[in-house]
Amino acid sequence: MKARINPFTPTFGKIPPRFAGRRRIIEDIMIGLEAGPGDPNRASLFVGARGSGKTALMTKIAEKASQKGWISVNVTANQGLLDDILTRATRAASQYSSPSSKSRITGLTVGNVGVKREFVDEPRENWRTQMEDLLNVLAQESIGLLITVDEVEICDEVRELVIVFQHFVREEREVVLLMAGLPQNVSGLLTDGSISFLRRAAQHHLGPIHEEHEVREAIRKTVELSGRTIEESALELTTSATGGFPFLIQLVGFHVWRQNPQNDVITVKDAKEGIHYARGDMDTRIIKVTLDELSDGDMQFLLAMLEDDGDSQVSDIAERIGRDSNYTNQYRLRLIEQGVIASRGRGKVGFEMPMLKDYLLRNHAL
Repeated sequence: MKARINPFTPTFGKIPPRFAGRRRIIEDIMIGLEAGPGDPNRASLFVGARGSGKTALMTKIAEKASQKGWISVNVTANQGLLDDILTRATRAASQYSSPSSKSRITGLTVGNVGVKREFVDEPRENWRTQMEDLLNVLAQESIGLLITVDEVEICDEVRELVIVFQHFVREEREVVLLMAGLPQNVSGLLTDGSISFLRRAAQHHLGPIHEEHEVREAIRKTVELSGRTIEESALELTTSATGGFPFLIQLVGFHVWRQNPQNDVITVKDAKEGIHYARGDMDTRIIKVTLDELSDGDMQFLLAMLEDDGDSQVSDIAERIGRDSNYTNQYRLRLIEQGVIASRGRGKVGFEMPMLKDYLLRNHAL
């Protein structure tokens, strides 16, 4: 008998087989593609902690844009970002033919990138000029260009990309720019005076998916893709363990599914064992990395929250750490921005990242 394949994909950036949540964001971006130049969603920032689904969301949008006839270029904010965009866009464009001339967009020369049919004997002085040449050809074919940039942070090439994109907006070109990054890195972008244009971009802050029914159905339907089913009680346990955190939906589902893959039905025992293994993975892959980036003041704030069974009063935290409200509020805002905690009403905060409080109790509580 052919072995079953685990349908869950706890890999960063991989589109899950059943996508949960983020429907409104996807709709906004897709409407922006149809609305034309000037729509605010054509320049969008996705902000969230590790595991919040930023990369998968951009990949999903790029997939849907490609289905609408757009060219999609997906890159990471590393050195060589601009060359990577130009090279990938030119390669993607080469598959399209001109209906009138029956010629193809062909040819790629590293360092002197161009569409052979259109770019003969024209100078390529800088990246903007080369991109304009390419966009002119795409415009003749009524093709738009979607650029997604992951792990974005402030650097010279990101600055140039944003500045040139601003010119494309003014020229009403069919270009969309989506960028995703950790909260602290996006904050650096937004405070950079040379690219203040970004402050007018649509900002989508990605926290947990609060539509629990969507998370539950995504898990159920993913299980069923493999020809198996899951008991209702096991499904409730699995759903609850994810906390609506996109990466955990895949990670918990993966471990729950793999406990007894030869069985047709996933049981409560499978769910409990899978959640245990997923917690260990979450510790090393998300929580430890996140905590390593926090300051001593951030950690002091979090540890002070452990004394409360539920949400914490910020005034109580200030008293426990021996600081005034102004000092305490600075760290409250920092931790909220980073997706570690969230506001729970007037003067209250709670842990936002699933499994974080449990990790701190196991490893840092006095």
